[in-house]
Amino acid sequence: MKAAKKPFFSTVWFHTPHLPVATNEAWRNLYSGMSLFEQNYFGSISAMDEQMGRLWSYLKSIGEADNTIIFYCSDNGPEEKTPGSAGKFRADKRDLYEGGVRVPAFVVWKDQLKGGRSIDAPMVTLIIFQLF
Repeated sequence: MKAAKKPFFSTVWFHTPHLPVATNEAWRNLYSGMSLFEQNYFGSISAMDEQMGRLWSYLKSIGEADNTIIFYCSDNGPEEKTPGSAGKFRADKRDLYEGGVRVPAFVVWKDQLKGGRSIDAPMVTLIIFQLF
């Protein structure tokens, strides 16, 4: 008898790009024209991106990609004195101005959400739990 599939919740919180940032030579080399700090900063983000790809590949391999919601966002704006940017927004991490609390995010939910859209409305991650 095949085991029944049950819903589950999983969350992955990456340390990257919280300080201190570090990565291996292969990732730093992608940014060889930059300072060592920038190489580590951007290299660690590229390494995190690769891990997100590995997670997605695994979900596909076990047949769960179509049943999975991927919600990705930062917890706050960029740290002071890093290459991170809040763009047009004022301030950064630890500030209550938009640059400290308003961050980009994306959601993937195959066959449930139409892709390629951009929404500029502020929200909080708590809203996610109200959807279900």
